[in-house]
Amino acid sequence: MIPINIYKIPTLILLALISSGIVSCRKTSEIDIPSYLYIDSISLKTTGMQGTVSQKIVDAWVSTDNDLEGAFELPAKFPVLKSGASSILIQPGIKMNGVSGNRVPYPFYNSITIPVTLKHEKTDSLINLQTSYKSNTVFAWLEDFEDPNLSIDTTARGSIKLTRYNDPSLASAFPGESNLYAARVVLQNDSVLFECVSHNSFVLPNNGSEVFMELNYKTNCPFTVGLIVYGAQNTQQDVVVVNPSRNWNKIYINFTPTILLNTNAVKYKVFINANKVVGGPDADIMFDNIKLLHF
Repeated sequence: MIPINIYKIPTLILLALISSGIVSCRKTSEIDIPSYLYIDSISLKTTGMQGTVSQKIVDAWVSTDNDLEGAFELPAKFPVLKSGASSILIQPGIKMNGVSGNRVPYPFYNSITIPVTLKHEKTDSLINLQTSYKSNTVFAWLEDFEDPNLSIDTTARGSIKLTRYNDPSLASAFPGESNLYAARVVLQNDSVLFECVSHNSFVLPNNGSEVFMELNYKTNCPFTVGLIVYGAQNTQQDVVVVNPSRNWNKIYINFTPTILLNTNAVKYKVFINANKVVGGPDADIMFDNIKLLHF
């Protein structure tokens, strides 16, 4: 290789090389300077036939111009290595089955698309975001316990009756909604079983299409939610154990894997059951706003 003596390079060429190097460095550094997005929360809008607006959207799954930036726990401020006009797509995320380590975009909520002009070192705040249910969502079952004629009741195995209860805490838990009643059961004896089941049976898709149940609850005792499977042989299969929560909480229960294990089933019913913790205090279980959803 022949060594280059910069003193023999014509001045204009040397200046051009230096200028080119400076421009190149500037471009590299600008690429590494992030823009920022801030998302505080995502609310839910429903129609009159879709039940409560109660939701537990905990994450935003964010893409810019079809590039996934990541899943961010809300509220979140995060960097984006882009600038200029961009299309931001936000998918509302949940904890599937109430498990913190199992976070996914909720398949029944619409994504939110927002045009944004990103600027290096500047923050764009995306506030008052709102999602809704996808138009092809099937609401197979809704029960909010406002009507005295309940669509779920105690089974023959259960020795404790399910009651319709006017809970004062519902007003603050679901502000702006006419939500006065919930289902309640109190277990005082260690040996008794509480169990209730939906009156109706449901034909649910067994092709891998998502099937979820949404449920609000407040309980000092674990309880189980599952499916009664009707087919060549009827079986009762637990799906998830719901852990205690002092305040009203919400869970999204994924029935899809259980249904895929029972492809010959012809119909299903939903059950909820519980036993009191042995030696513990009286079990006080309340639940509300049941939604059984599929496509």
